[in-house]
Amino acid sequence: MNRQTKRAIVLGGSVAGLWTARVLADHFDEVLLLERDSLPDGPEERSGVPQSRQYHTMLLRGLQILDALFPGLRDELIADGAIPFDTINDVALRLRGRWLSRFPTGQTLISCSRPLLEARMRRRLRGFSQVRFVENVEVSGLESDEGRSRVIGVQIAHKNSDNPTEALTADLVVDALGRRSPTPEWLVGLGYDKPVESSVNSFLGYVTRRYRPPENFQADWRMLLITANPPHDPRGGLIFPEENNTWCVMMAGANKDYPPTDDEGFLAFARSLGSEFFAAVQAAEPLTKAYGYRGTDSRRRHYEKLSRWPDRYVVLGDAFCGFNPIYGQGMTVAAMSALVLGEEIEAGQGNLDGVGQRCLAKFSAITDGAWLLATGADRGWPETVSSGGDKKRGVAEHFGGWYIDRLIDALPVDRSLRLAFLDVNQLVKPATSLFAPGLMLRVFRHTWGPKARAA
Repeated sequence: MNRQTKRAIVLGGSVAGLWTARVLADHFDEVLLLERDSLPDGPEERSGVPQSRQYHTMLLRGLQILDALFPGLRDELIADGAIPFDTINDVALRLRGRWLSRFPTGQTLISCSRPLLEARMRRRLRGFSQVRFVENVEVSGLESDEGRSRVIGVQIAHKNSDNPTEALTADLVVDALGRRSPTPEWLVGLGYDKPVESSVNSFLGYVTRRYRPPENFQADWRMLLITANPPHDPRGGLIFPEENNTWCVMMAGANKDYPPTDDEGFLAFARSLGSEFFAAVQAAEPLTKAYGYRGTDSRRRHYEKLSRWPDRYVVLGDAFCGFNPIYGQGMTVAAMSALVLGEEIEAGQGNLDGVGQRCLAKFSAITDGAWLLATGADRGWPETVSSGGDKKRGVAEHFGGWYIDRLIDALPVDRSLRLAFLDVNQLVKPATSLFAPGLMLRVFRHTWGPKARAA
């Protein structure tokens, strides 16, 4: 392994930054992970991640990457109380008003809180001698060479320090700062253009509350999932187990049908999701208040389309593309992007020039499938607003959205389509696999065949 490069800096200590630091530990003598918060040792919530109280999930592809980068961590999480479950057999799913059949898939996910996941990832990373967490610092800007063609470090401001500012040099800088990343402004400051942005906002809000499940609760599911049904039924919800014998209850409403956070309103919303959902919530003991969240638009910055890009600089995770979090894609797409970064560094054999721009193009390809699924679902609501680059969708994009919608309509009656969609939804296979001729024929038969006409 080539170690001509010495130091990498990762901006942001959330999940995307943790994935990135782990990958870079295989290629650099020193990896500095800069974080504005004090990072707890255990699974505690922190101010820098206000959505940490909400439900989170890691898709199957993300879990595969977790197993590869942190061997044995899945078992550690289960020992800490995370719940393994089959993606179909253990999930009671009502999709567009219809209960789907259940059968074993062999695809096992784990359910746990985000604070537990992050705490265990941090604990593993602290065991790498080359990884160092630098806490309580704000990144105020980028350092570049004289020609402004290469990023050579960052400016940081220390909180509560006699030496408030400092310049840190690095061979590579990675922005994993999330949706509020200031990279567009930093680029302008270096003489580069801002990226075009695409945005799709279905005005979805959701609330999450933790419960203690009833001692003798009888159900044949580990997770209960009620999906919304566009364009007229914008409400959905889920109940899934977490560590410490806890249920995470989440309810969501699109099209500005925001679920309330007061007790009476919360229960009324739960009742509207059906007798199964309401009975479970009503029988459980509330442990927390209901926490709301509304920053759910999907927002994509098209860095890959810029004609100029500074060397030795990479943007990934929500800083590159933030998805509507209701679909649970963000952590897994960040993991996939971190792997690509490692592959590009390896391919460069120590030469990091050009790595950033090559990564951006590949991140865009990774993003395309998840973006199609998330925004395609959100466009089904009358109040949805698209802006920026997403307003200029072509015929292919319109057809893709229509086709995926027809495919989802057929899932309750076609096991083959359901398994194919599951692989794509779990980001194990690309969205293009759903357009294979055999699958398209099945979708068209369900859409226009004799049974469809009879219905």
